[in-house]
Amino acid sequence: MHHYLSKMPIVICVAIATYIAPIASAEAASLKYESSVTVQKTNYFDKFVTLPKFNPELGDLTSVKLTLNGEVQGSIRLESTDASAANVTADLAAEVKLLKPDKSLLLATLPTASVSKQFTTFDDNVDFDGTSGATLNNLSSTKTDSTELTSGFDLFKGLGELLLPVTAEAKSRGTGAGNLSQEFNTFAGAKVEIVYDYVVRIPKEVPKRRVPESQIPLGALAAVGVCSLLKTKYSRLV
Repeated sequence: MHHYLSKMPIVICVAIATYIAPIASAEAASLKYESSVTVQKTNYFDKFVTLPKFNPELGDLTSVKLTLNGEVQGSIRLESTDASAANVTADLAAEVKLLKPDKSLLLATLPTASVSKQFTTFDDNVDFDGTSGATLNNLSSTKTDSTELTSGFDLFKGLGELLLPVTAEAKSRGTGAGNLSQEFNTFAGAKVEIVYDYVVRIPKEVPKRRVPESQIPLGALAAVGVCSLLKTKYSRLV
C-alpha cells in the first residue's frame, strides 16, 4: 500500500558556514612635538629646530599644524642732540622666520618691544642719560604665527627627523628726533611646535565562540538534527 502525501513539504537542509570578519573602527589621534632656538644675538641665519617626522604606519595623516613663537630681548640707548625738545619712539624688534629645508618660507613673526620718551634739548653730553637721553634695559616681547596644512604632507612624513632652518634679523630703530644717537642690543629666539592630526584604524576583536570538540559548527549540528527528525516522521507516514 502506498501513501501519497500531497501536502508534504520538501525540506532542503543546508549547512551554512558563515565567516565574520573583524570590523575596523576609525579613531582620531594627534602627536605634538616642540623644538627651540635659544635667545641669542642677532643676526643669525644658520640655526635649526629638529622635529620628528610622522610615521605613516601610525595611520592616515589629516593635518599638520605649525606654530612659531618668536621672542626678542635686549636694550636701547637713546640721545637726542636736537636744539629743541623731542618725543622719541624706539622699537626693539627682530624678524624671526621658520623655513623649509629649501629655504622657502613657512612662518614669520616680528616680536617688538616699543618705548616712547620725551627729551629736552641736547644737554651737550652724549651719555644716553640725563634729560636728553635714556638707557632702557631688560626689554622683551613675544609674538606668535601659525598655520595648518591639510595637504602636501610629503615634507613631514617618513622616518627620522625633520631639520627646519630658523633665522632672526634685527629690525630695531628709533624715530622722533632729527638728530638722534641710538644703540640697540637685539637678541632673539624661537620656539616651534608641530601637531600631527591623524586617523588610526583599530580592528575590533571578534568575541571568541566555544566550538564543540567535533569542530562542527552548532548551526550545522542543529540543521542536521532538524533534517533527521523530519526524515523520521516522513518514514513513519510512508
